[in-house]
Amino acid sequence: MTGGAKSTMGLLGADISDVQYRGSYAFIAQKGYPAKTVLRKVLTAAETNIRPAQFNATVTGNTIRKG
Repeated sequence: MTGGAKSTMGLLGADISDVQYRGSYAFIAQKGYPAKTVLRKVLTAAETNIRPAQFNATVTGNTIRKG
């Protein structure tokens, strides 16, 4: 991952600097609300092979219809 992508993720509240090569991470962020970011990390490849980073989420909101 490029440094630009990592810094953008950091702005969204997802610091993955400690995730090692082939470790895993998953996150959900809402633009403008970094404190709401939900982040799961599995730091090593060995741990990821057993159980990768994951979570269940339900996203609700307003439906915008045009036309």
